[in-house]
Amino acid sequence: MLAPEVPVWALTHLTHAALQRTADRVGADVLHIKGPSTLRSLRRGQHDSSDADVLVRPAHLSALVAGMAEDGWELFTDFAEGSPFGHAANFTHPSWTYADIHRTVPGPLAAPDLVFERLWASRATQLIGNRVCAVLSLPAQVLMQSLHSARSHGLEPADAWALCPDDQRDTVRRLAAELETETAFAAGIGELDAHRDAPDHALWAYWSAPEGDRLDEWQARLRSAPTLGEKLSVVRQAMRVNRTHLRLRLDREPSRRDVAREQVARAAHAARSVASHLFRRFGRSS
Repeated sequence: MLAPEVPVWALTHLTHAALQRTADRVGADVLHIKGPSTLRSLRRGQHDSSDADVLVRPAHLSALVAGMAEDGWELFTDFAEGSPFGHAANFTHPSWTYADIHRTVPGPLAAPDLVFERLWASRATQLIGNRVCAVLSLPAQVLMQSLHSARSHGLEPADAWALCPDDQRDTVRRLAAELETETAFAAGIGELDAHRDAPDHALWAYWSAPEGDRLDEWQARLRSAPTLGEKLSVVRQAMRVNRTHLRLRLDREPSRRDVAREQVARAAHAARSVASHLFRRFGRSS
């Protein structure tokens, strides 16, 4: 007789507990974010996560990843190719759900170690999967969910901010200022117009609006990069083939020929996008 399948929501709770067990064993500080670590009072309706998200103290990242490998986890997508922000790596395990290990939070301009320390200082604890886990304070949860809404292209409403108690809203705004993430936070709660002069306005205007094409994204990232070195890094990323995404699409490890073909396709797509943008800008007026 086959054992009954474990519901995804229960498996997610157990995955959080497994990650905390690994973190405790190797002495890594982690904050459990999203999913079961979020207060129900900050949600509208039922929301069951299918993966486990944790934010790790940057100085403890190597120890946590090494400990996860010892406990049977395998890297699925690395930080560089997991997202445009390079903030999280995704891991798989034969017994648990996916795990997203965050080394940074998209949005704050403050240094990642300072961001973590500020969130860690106000942490709370919660029992998840029968394991004591460090979670974000209520104001930090509201901020985190708002930042997530800011990069959802308008698909994730800012429920946490809407449900935030009135006496906590000023605290959330102060926390956003401390972490230097006022622009992203404003994008998440519908106040981005008040930050038109912010250096990262273009980036969050793109991510909080209905999804455009990739050229729109790269233009926004280039305009928001604060230094020449970071602008050059954006250009290099734009030209590089994302081997992880290619592997997922092909359902196998890409060959050199696959990568070369994808490089040509990217160049052709970029040319079409540029032509389309030029036509929209100049063609109509002519």
